[in-house]
Amino acid sequence: MVRRPWWVALVCVAALGMSACVSVQLPSIAHVHVGHAVTAWPETPGQRGLLEVARSEAATIVEHAGYAVAGARDMREVKLHLGHVLHALDPALEREGPGLGYGLAPALAGAADHLGFAAEANDASANFRSGLPAVVERLRPLQRQAQVLVALSRDARGSGDLAQVVTYSEEVRQRSEALRQELDAASRQLDTLLAAESPAYRPIAQRYLFGLIRLPSGGWTYAPGVQGSGYGSYR
Repeated sequence: MVRRPWWVALVCVAALGMSACVSVQLPSIAHVHVGHAVTAWPETPGQRGLLEVARSEAATIVEHAGYAVAGARDMREVKLHLGHVLHALDPALEREGPGLGYGLAPALAGAADHLGFAAEANDASANFRSGLPAVVERLRPLQRQAQVLVALSRDARGSGDLAQVVTYSEEVRQRSEALRQELDAASRQLDTLLAAESPAYRPIAQRYLFGLIRLPSGGWTYAPGVQGSGYGSYR
């Protein structure tokens, strides 16, 4: 008797009084979690991948931190763009702004969590088990850096001293640029891991990406048709 891997399901259908069974190969749980980071997540704008959202929000932060520094002679302009920085960091802190409306901080947390889930999944490859923790370790400090940017931006917006506001704005600009560069490096590191996967990693269909639930045991399983079940918010 040939034993099928756990991810190969038998689907049986009845037609004209006869039954037929076909094998359907499901993506691995590890690949689905990576898909949440790089392909799609149900809560993000446009259901983009969490890492893609993080990179987009980081670019907005760098751009508007630069605008804040450039407006150094006008405190109102500086504070306006620092507000845009806060919006891109976390819209819960500043509702209006040019960001995606999701926030760098929750996107980073979500991406790191799901890459961690992928590394710990029972069906994770040796490549993922050895390589993904390093990517997660690269992302976690960026979460702390995002909180530093929040503190600097809020303190600057609350200050009446133009010199202090400008100094803090420059600090935000420098730190945000460093964060973006490190985030880009983490993304390249992940791309290298994906290219080395065997069997090959391929983009996961949404019915699998959004049909994954966490069991009371802490494991994961598919439950198609229950989009969002078992997921927590990263806000």
